[in-house]
Parts: sequence; C-alpha cells; structure tokens
Amino acid sequence: MTNLIFVKFKIIFFSLFILSLFLHRETFGQEGLLIRNIKNGNAWMYEIGARVTYIQFHEDEYTTGVLRGLLDSAVVFGKDTVRLKNIAGIRKKSPLHNLTRVIGLPLMLIGSIFMGEGVAGMYSNPDSDDGAKLLLLGAGVFAVGYIPFELNRKDLTVGLGGEWTIEVCKGAPL
Repeated sequence: MTNLIFVKFKIIFFSLFILSLFLHRETFGQEGLLIRNIKNGNAWMYEIGARVTYIQFHEDEYTTGVLRGLLDSAVVFGKDTVRLKNIAGIRKKSPLHNLTRVIGLPLMLIGSIFMGEGVAGMYSNPDSDDGAKLLLLGAGVFAVGYIPFELNRKDLTVGLGGEWTIEVCKGAPL
C-alpha cells in the first residue's frame, strides 16, 4: 500500500515539475516586439516569425514584413533593419478581422462561380433573363465576400506623441 502511494507521489511530483518548466518557458522565455498602451496598460506581443504591418515616420504607406530578429533598439523585418524610434505606427489585426476574411474567401469563390454560370447562361440562352439574374446574384455574393478585405485594421500610433509604446522584449534564458 505504501509503495502505491509512493508511486503516485512520484507521478504527481514529476507532472508538477514538467508543468513548472513549461510555465517558466511560456512566461519568461518569450521574445518579441511588445506594444503597450500608455493609458490603460493593455499590451500584446509580436513574436519572431509574426507578420507585422508598420509605417515609418515620413513615409506614406504601410509596410508588411516578417519579424526575423530583435536588436536592442531595432528590429529586423525580412532583410530590413528598422530602428524602433523610426516606427510611427502599427496596424493591428483583430481575431474578428481574420475570421471575416476566412468567411469572405468562400463567398468570393461562390460568387465567381455564379457569375461564370450567369455569363454561360446568357450566352447559351440569350432569350432568357435567368443568366443575367445569376450573374447579378454572383456579383452580390462576391462583393459581400470582398468587404472584409477592404476594411482597415486598427491603426496604433507609437513613438512621439502616440498613445502606444513599442519596445523589444527579451525573455530570461532558461
């Protein structure tokens, strides 16, 4: 009986040990680009390998790059090294934005098929208006599916005068 209790104790202790290593790695081993709201303290992190959409001061368009590396006062997006003080804004995607895009793609495909069938129906039977109706239905379905791709993501102003801060976060090594 005591041997069984000892084995259960070993299993529980080993499980807690493995769990503590996992939690330590997840909480202290993360490295990335930390974005934090100055007013309310909300924050999130872009980890290495994440796609980041950013704009630099004195530029007109946003650039999207894959976060490849972290330096003390700069980050590496693909082959470009960008200093943190030169980043004027970040565009943040929400989970809802991603979900609507996933839903929009099949709608665009279905709309394209309907439009193709409508054009084929108009060509094969020009006396009927069924092809035109199917073409218009397909155009409407396609437009509904395309709307999420035109919605802008939330623009976050970082740097001078911005309400968000940006910093390199390097976790403690294991």
